Amino acid sequence: MLLSDHPLVGTIWDVTAGRRASREALNASLQAARYRLLGEVHDNPDQHAFQLECLVALGESGLRPTVAFEQFDREHDVALKQIQASGGATGEAVAEATHFDRKNWGWDLYRPLVEAALRYRMPMRAANLSRGTAGRVVKAGLDALGEGRASALRLDVAWSQERDRVLGALIVEGHCGMLPESILPGMTLAQRARDAMLADALLDPGPDGAVLIAGNGHVRLDIGVPVYLRQARPGESILSIGSLEVETGITDPREYLIGSARGEAKYDLVYFTPRWDRPDPCEKLKPLSG
Repeated sequence: MLLSDHPLVGTIWDVTAGRRASREALNASLQAARYRLLGEVHDNPDQHAFQLECLVALGESGLRPTVAFEQFDREHDVALKQIQASGGATGEAVAEATHFDRKNWGWDLYRPLVEAALRYRMPMRAANLSRGTAGRVVKAGLDALGEGRASALRLDVAWSQERDRVLGALIVEGHCGMLPESILPGMTLAQRARDAMLADALLDPGPDGAVLIAGNGHVRLDIGVPVYLRQARPGESILSIGSLEVETGITDPREYLIGSARGEAKYDLVYFTPRWDRPDPCEKLKPLSG
């Protein structure tokens, strides 16, 4: 881990109130919300440890929310339900049932979350649009989802040019500025389709609501899953928590929250962690810009 001594590490920041929040306040917010969206940088162990603390806090409070995972593709949801219904599910059994992509996701980071859900008898859902379907959306647009599916997922509402601009800029940044301009509209549509699919997996969770485990971009209030949740379940409480890596020299939490669509907040709460020492992700993307 890098920047472990940064003054923001371990801080929980209440975005609306503009001040630090205690663990007790965090747990109270988790219990009160209907939908709890827990963001992450996928390879950061500290952020997964924080997600685990949130799940355990909910479990110890007696709540049994449904836990939906971005890391499990929706087509494996039936198999996931079956393995849970068998009564003998283990973390490894869940990984096998969902065809967990061990090449692109670190199973050791997600296994504790799965095992916590099993331990507290929290139902799990496979929530994500598959890579194959997302690729078809990039090439062919939302029709690739199937007849009427885009409308059912509410992709034809609650969007704007401003949201599109912000999401597009985020995708370009995520590809180190090397994404060919011609592919950006398709990539933006695919990201929207993922968010709508993740939201759809949360809609009927049971009396204790739901938790979503997903990347920080997916849980953003202005351009992510909440856009579609608010359309489907207006008035129900959504708690978005971003887990952000600290940056050298930036000690004001508000500086991490600039650049949202329409002046909306990016998250309700933010948890700050050290940076994970990873290879430069832009190196493998350089061929895209050639």
